[in-house]
Amino acid sequence: MAAKHWAAVLFGLPLTIALIGILALLFPGEAQRSVLPWLLFTFPVWVLIMALMYLSRSNKKLWLLLTVLTVFSYSLLWLIKTYVVAG
Repeated sequence: MAAKHWAAVLFGLPLTIALIGILALLFPGEAQRSVLPWLLFTFPVWVLIMALMYLSRSNKKLWLLLTVLTVFSYSLLWLIKTYVVAG
């Protein structure tokens, strides 16, 4: 159970920030108007991600899945910022 706690602590917030960042960049409209709603939406998403971690039966699969999801999310965030928003 301690492995799931550490996974929630280490991967919960970075994964949440990446997912909210992707959604915020793809959301139409002015960024100044949508900052507060995205910030308010961050906490429920973070809690949901941390709660879903405890449904995993295998600690190794959980760590692997969270590592892959976090790296993929930040890669996608970088691609969106580089090619969609800047272009």
